[in-house]
Amino acid sequence: MNKFVKIALAVALAAVMCVSAVADAVVPSIAQKTDISLDSYTVYDSNGTEVGDDSTMGSIVVTPYAERINLSTDKLEDIEAAFEQLYGLSDLTELLSHLPEDTVALYLFDISAYDEAAAYISAGGTADVVLECDLGNYSEVIVLHNYEDDKWEEKDSEVLSSTKVMTTINSCSPYVIAVTNTVTVTESVEGGIVDNSVDVSGVASSSTMPYVFGGVACILIAGVLLVVANRKKEN
Repeated sequence: MNKFVKIALAVALAAVMCVSAVADAVVPSIAQKTDISLDSYTVYDSNGTEVGDDSTMGSIVVTPYAERINLSTDKLEDIEAAFEQLYGLSDLTELLSHLPEDTVALYLFDISAYDEAAAYISAGGTADVVLECDLGNYSEVIVLHNYEDDKWEEKDSEVLSSTKVMTTINSCSPYVIAVTNTVTVTESVEGGIVDNSVDVSGVASSSTMPYVFGGVACILIAGVLLVVANRKKEN
């Protein structure tokens, strides 16, 4: 095997070995993310009357999927089931058909309530929770709720900043912060702000980049093997 063949094989094998590393580097999986937390919350009774907030109502806890070991057995089973439903989806329209195309999960987490907050929610009340996380510059942020088995619903939500989103909950179970693959880029100009939307739906993400590299590697290996086979025939 000449020097060229050895080099080509080495390049191809290196490309294959780096596939998983590339997948992690492009977009961290929801299974790895821990940077979501509860900023504040306000609790309402079943009539919609405010009854307290995070300073008076016990506690509401947000647990990202990556820290699911801290959940109770039942809640652990629920969030694992939610993850299984999300895993491998090209976009979330497979869960809820009305969502925009190219909607993907950014965070998966559990919300639990205790003490007075839990009592009001269990009795038909609600809570406005402000979640703190990295929302980037995505043009649309959506909060989804896995309220029963494989049933999902979209919750009312409001983006407060690039790191905060508020949503209203009426039960404690798995939730997802989802985004569309259209990034909104804002730039300051004299007299105001210009909003330039950039469609990145065709850009390879963590789910597609490994296949791109893997495909290149396979082509290289096939080419090397073909060269070797032809030279053997000539000899």
